[in-house]
Amino acid sequence: MLPGKVVGRGWFWLSSGVIVAIALVMVAVYAGYPRKKQTITAILSETGYFEVVPPSTFGGPGTINTIEYLSNGRLELHPTCEVDPTLLVNKIQKSRTVDRDLKQSLEKKLDVSAQVTEKLSAVAGMQQVEAVKLKLENANILLISDESLISTRNALLKSECEDAVAQNISSGGVVCQTRSVLEADVVYEIKYSNKISMEEKAKLTSEIAAKLDLDVHEGADDKVSGSQLFFGIRLSPNPIVMKTAAGEVNPCTRK
Repeated sequence: MLPGKVVGRGWFWLSSGVIVAIALVMVAVYAGYPRKKQTITAILSETGYFEVVPPSTFGGPGTINTIEYLSNGRLELHPTCEVDPTLLVNKIQKSRTVDRDLKQSLEKKLDVSAQVTEKLSAVAGMQQVEAVKLKLENANILLISDESLISTRNALLKSECEDAVAQNISSGGVVCQTRSVLEADVVYEIKYSNKISMEEKAKLTSEIAAKLDLDVHEGADDKVSGSQLFFGIRLSPNPIVMKTAAGEVNPCTRK
């Protein structure tokens, strides 16, 4: 019997068995508590990244892009300045060190049916698709130092690039430089209706791959994939500012 404490005028005693019982009840209540549905957007947002839609090889560290903020923490990149790859040689660092919890979350199969269906609404036969799962493999972080961000920006902001940036800012655009990206092999697994034929499935998978700018996964007619694509992006917080641009300067973060 464990010592109790005074409650009113009496003593309230807790035995070790009661404590264990209470603990088990608390665990059961916690385990049964409805958790927020995990989405790739939510997972990335928790670590300070925006989801890039669709995943691509554009917008790597150091590049200058005009940002279009989409719903639910996603964004679309519009390349603003051409970058000679040699300019970024030896400036981009690659790390396979991804936070363990983040890695485990990313490697789960996430249901992205609504997001993908919306993008593929124009593809004939999408009513045959019951669900789409996203799997990310071999995740890496690509990043660039602040010093290299500055030197790259100074090298790019000349002539046509400077004009393009000024034009986008004057039109109300947000022009930002990429600080780091999450890179991974992207695999979409498609669950089709049982009524679809093998020929129709193969044809529809090819059309979906083309629309997402991916490839039909080797040896499978229900998967499309792409290697080393950027699916998450972290921006330098300060936007590109030009003296020649008119209009309000917006930050590289959501208002």
